[in-house]
Amino acid sequence: MPTHKMLTIDGIRVRAEDEDRYRARSAPAPGPLTQTMAQPAPPLPPADPDLFNPSDHTLPQVIAYLAEADEEESARILDEEAQGEKRKGLLERRDEFLAEARQRAAGSGGGA
Repeated sequence: MPTHKMLTIDGIRVRAEDEDRYRARSAPAPGPLTQTMAQPAPPLPPADPDLFNPSDHTLPQVIAYLAEADEEESARILDEEAQGEKRKGLLERRDEFLAEARQRAAGSGGGA
């Protein structure tokens, strides 16, 4: 029969591997529920149907849109992506997309 290292917590013997579970179960209850905690967050305003919504488009479509968008619009699209789909191909390249938008605005968008 295996022997287990036992801990004594508040006078109760608990196996070492069960310590975290016991402490979580016997933790004191949080303070009283406040009005702020009881009220749900206000709903987000409805999205403007005229604005580009990245979650309605494929990754290549969003990248193509970002290739033409200004810096403010690019930031809005990438923020929406971070809150919605969270596609790695967009979020990892956020700085790159914003830098390209800045370059287009400055008129140095590169050429052949």
